[in-house]
Amino acid sequence: MSKKTIIITVVIAVFVTAIAFLSIKLYHTQKEVAKQQEDLKGSSELLEYEKKQTEKEVQDLAIEVDGYNTNIHNDSLVKLLDTQKQKIRMLLDELHTVKSTNGKRLAELKAELTTVRKVLINYIHQVDSLNRVNKGLVTENTQVKQKNTELTQTTTQLSKEKQSLTEVVGRAAQLEADNFTVETFNKRDKKTDKLSKIKNIAITFNVAKNVTAKVGQKTIYARITKPNYEVLTKNAGNVFPYENKNIQYSIKKDIEYKGERIKDVLYWEVDETLMPGTYQVDMFAEGRLIGSGSFTLKK
Repeated sequence: MSKKTIIITVVIAVFVTAIAFLSIKLYHTQKEVAKQQEDLKGSSELLEYEKKQTEKEVQDLAIEVDGYNTNIHNDSLVKLLDTQKQKIRMLLDELHTVKSTNGKRLAELKAELTTVRKVLINYIHQVDSLNRVNKGLVTENTQVKQKNTELTQTTTQLSKEKQSLTEVVGRAAQLEADNFTVETFNKRDKKTDKLSKIKNIAITFNVAKNVTAKVGQKTIYARITKPNYEVLTKNAGNVFPYENKNIQYSIKKDIEYKGERIKDVLYWEVDETLMPGTYQVDMFAEGRLIGSGSFTLKK
């Protein structure tokens, strides 16, 4: 074998070895990239789930705090509670807009929610103490403990929901409302944006398709909250059960649900002076919050 042949053979062997080495390295690199992509997908889904659960916590806390308004006869505490309610609304507004991929901000919002909840528990202690003195009720201690237990149970339940995706599957049969649109009309049923001319508010929404939900007649409750966080209602006795208490509603309507997506509309007849600002609409069915929206009225 000539010297030239030996050199060519060695070069080919080195070349083949290099190709084999690069192929193996490329395979492992592609495998690692695929794993990283899968990990990122799982992380994104988890962040989206955490965002939705945090939104539900804030919505539930806002509704729960609203139920204490009638029990307070101290102006200072009323102002303090109103401040916390505004913080809750600001948290909810930001959660509606923050991206689920912004894990750092979501963590900060969850921490702020925890702080607000602790402050509210302290205020509720003060409210219960004042009521006990004013009314002279011997059984007030038991009621305070019961309220504390209810708050603890609510917190524990929400923590369990965050820790288990199985709970999400369990709620798959509940209704969901979306695609909220709002139109305002004058006394002649003509569209108008002028605040002083509005006589009717039409809230259009969709109930999503859900083949796992029970079909039949469903009662939809709409709760419209004014910019000052008061609930629009025709009668103080217009209440419905939600999470072991009765809360006020603005409008209710019975619909026939057959498991398919349907479009419906609710009407609010204006007989009060409306204020400019953002109004919140929360919809409930079968004891659950099924959707939320908002609209803004300008001067």
